[in-house]
Amino acid sequence: MPKKVVSGDKDRFDDLPDDLLRRILYFLPGDDAMQTCVLSTRWREIWRRTTHLCFVYDGWSFPTCERFHQLVKLIIQLRGNSPLTYCQINPFTDDVENCTRFAHTGFTRTEQLMEYVLECQVERLVVCPGDYHDKPLSLDDRLISRYLRTIKFEQVDFEGSSLDFSDCPALEELTMRSCNIFVCRIVSESVKHLRIIEFCFFPYDCRIQIYAPRLISLQLGSFDGIGSFDGFSGLTPLLEKMPLLETAFVTIADLCCDSCESNREDLNDPSCTCCDDKCVLLNGLSNAVHLELTAEPEMFIYRWDLAWCPIFGKLKTLVLNDWFTAIDLVCILQHSPVLKKLTLKLDNTENFVGATISQKTLEQPIQCACLVVVEIECWKVDQGVRKILKILSTCGILDKQTSIKEWLH
Repeated sequence: MPKKVVSGDKDRFDDLPDDLLRRILYFLPGDDAMQTCVLSTRWREIWRRTTHLCFVYDGWSFPTCERFHQLVKLIIQLRGNSPLTYCQINPFTDDVENCTRFAHTGFTRTEQLMEYVLECQVERLVVCPGDYHDKPLSLDDRLISRYLRTIKFEQVDFEGSSLDFSDCPALEELTMRSCNIFVCRIVSESVKHLRIIEFCFFPYDCRIQIYAPRLISLQLGSFDGIGSFDGFSGLTPLLEKMPLLETAFVTIADLCCDSCESNREDLNDPSCTCCDDKCVLLNGLSNAVHLELTAEPEMFIYRWDLAWCPIFGKLKTLVLNDWFTAIDLVCILQHSPVLKKLTLKLDNTENFVGATISQKTLEQPIQCACLVVVEIECWKVDQGVRKILKILSTCGILDKQTSIKEWLH
């Protein structure tokens, strides 16, 4: 608790500028920051105008959710609707044990907290319940704000929610981490950077459509380059046209439903019912300048999309792991006319070794005359790597353009 300045004492902060005091408040937890109000009228006014606010229930700073409820209500009453630049909301969920009495009152409900900070014209918003919860937060309301520029959701349940951000015309960055995204569409006319990471859950019976025509960068999952995948669960989202896209990283891991046990080469096999009748990912990614496509070998969605032959007319750098076959690799090269650098990260080339390719396919012209560098990263130069080198050579890629880097065991 801050020490109150008594009559006759000189406040040692009197000589400090307001901007520095605001900086001090920026680093204080919400409870401690509010207590500075007892120091002086000056501190009280600076606290009321602070642009950084955290509602964080971590089970340590607030031993009971009743205490957290009281603090939230008091902050809102004292502070009013002064504009916010940043707000972090880490509350308890509605069904936390022993919190039933407070879960449906005041401002402890996440939706009500979000309504308050949106009224404060918040620009950057983080919503995360913290690691101590057994289930994600549940959000239902559609966000409406002319000021919101950045949103990060973590462990949030969007089942039955609307992820239509048409009423957030200033929104540029959207991150969803470890969320349940059981919706039909993600829509934003303004968002420029979209990240869906750390095993989000998509529907198993229908594909989410992502409509973001101004998107510049997309990250869907992640891959460390040597076998560790961080993808998503459910069906792969359907990407609509992204004409301004520059950079995209997409990883498809084993929880994705787009897989075939046979890992077949014939993607037109009528006995398989797990394919769509349209291009799922690559059509939306076809305008990317830098593209990284990784997947575990049994995931076929990239190979399915390549049957539609999208043209990567702006693609300059491409990173692939070992999901592709010889036909896939040649197809990509034939449809990437300005490609300058190709990187292949090969953890296991067994599937590639067994793949076949016709002479007719190899004889088709390769349009990537701009290709300067091919980098191959692998554990060792095995039969699969040698076969890839042979195919690249057949396509007109010279040995001096290719370099091989072996990973350390």
